[in-house]
Amino acid sequence: MTDPEATVIIEGAAHSPPTLSLFAEPLETATPRAGKRPIAVIGAGFSGTIAVLHLLRQLPQDQPVLLCERAPEFARGVAYASGEFDHLLNVRATNMSALADEPWHFSDWLRQRMGQSPQGLHPTEAGLFASRGIYGQYLRTLLDTALRDTAADARLRLMPDDVTKVTPLGGGGYRLAFASGQGIEAAGIILAVGNLLPEEDPDPRICTNPWGEKAWKKLSGDQPVLLIGTGLTMVDLAVSLRRRGFAGRIIAMSRGGLLPTRHAAADPWPAPRFTASELSSLPLLMDRLRREVAAAGQHGVDWRAVIDSLRPFTAEIWSRLPLAERNRFLRHARRYWDVHRHRMAPPHADQIAAMQREGSLSVVAGRISKMEPTGNLVNVRYRLRGAANDQTLAVQRVIMASGLEPVARTRDPLVAGMLADGLARLDKHGLGLDVTPSLRVMRADGTPAERLWALGPIVRGVFWECIAVPDIRVQASQMAASVLAGLKADAPRWSYII
Repeated sequence: MTDPEATVIIEGAAHSPPTLSLFAEPLETATPRAGKRPIAVIGAGFSGTIAVLHLLRQLPQDQPVLLCERAPEFARGVAYASGEFDHLLNVRATNMSALADEPWHFSDWLRQRMGQSPQGLHPTEAGLFASRGIYGQYLRTLLDTALRDTAADARLRLMPDDVTKVTPLGGGGYRLAFASGQGIEAAGIILAVGNLLPEEDPDPRICTNPWGEKAWKKLSGDQPVLLIGTGLTMVDLAVSLRRRGFAGRIIAMSRGGLLPTRHAAADPWPAPRFTASELSSLPLLMDRLRREVAAAGQHGVDWRAVIDSLRPFTAEIWSRLPLAERNRFLRHARRYWDVHRHRMAPPHADQIAAMQREGSLSVVAGRISKMEPTGNLVNVRYRLRGAANDQTLAVQRVIMASGLEPVARTRDPLVAGMLADGLARLDKHGLGLDVTPSLRVMRADGTPAERLWALGPIVRGVFWECIAVPDIRVQASQMAASVLAGLKADAPRWSYII
């Protein structure tokens, strides 16, 4: 039997096409010219998969596309590789369509594929939340559909290998070197590497990659675990540790000790129209947001609606703030923005609250000064916020759960190599790569690199909010248009053929 509650929510879209298609019209069969170099997309998580779909939609039918991925599976990435049904997305299902121009695409897919198997779907008062594993299935379905629809001309090709270096070619384009020793020439490159994983600490008691097995394997229930960070990564880890049977105490620590807020239903609220003064001063901007929240409250509208109204304009607001004000935001206001902007799905919020009530999870504000591995434990010296003296805590494992690693500290061979070679440069905050508004990568000399684009979390320092599906899918559409414009500009005037 279908879960009635889940069905009602999934049927928020009053339409349900018999089959899902990635293309508005049937594709014309056009065999790529012999030797024509592909556009290479590096990374096959959400950013790379959605980039491929938009490229196939917008580029000429004889332009091949190559999707490269070093992980065992395509269309999964770190975020959606989990097969656990209670590992939830932090965005409502109704806003998780991979296609910006088809907002009900994911809802339709759920309705068709999950109607008889609602496991992994969590109806709540704030909307329907799906598991990360289900969303990974959805992305893989999109990729499989694209492969099937382009099979006649082999327009889309998959490369299960790790790109370790890219080298510009004299006549334009790039050569990709792979870990296997292979090499491929590409007409252009899309960097869609997602969240660069930190290098794992060799110490078995310290885990720097919170998404690996080391975070939960070989834990005993008689010693506590310390999670450094109190955001959504910590929430996922704490819930996952409990689900995997860890019964010991969990301590989550960050400088602010702030937990993400909970998703809740909210009526819509129009986006504020900020003045030039407000867009040039962080204090004025924050004061205006507080007044907007107060105004919404007077009309019975929840503060969440005000924050959500800013989503389409966040990148513009970020770009309009002077550099000094953006740095000020990163130092002082970021933690408060994050806990209100990136919220917990209600089932996770309930679990975290229950763990706090029973005392198995402690969330504290403090700063770590030193960690000393001793025997099977790590002695962590820290100071609580407002305290005069340090304290020491002995834990069996320290897990870094502080979120995205700044690209400035990356040891990823590909990205580090591009920075060292001057093919790319960091943004002004060191959070990611510097790109133009059309997502072209900026070289070290301050000029846009030819036929080299980037999107997703790797460019968050330029656009700020570009780590979630609703933001990345818009970037993917813009990126594909930029690629098309670049290829057409390089083509002969008398021909559309590239």
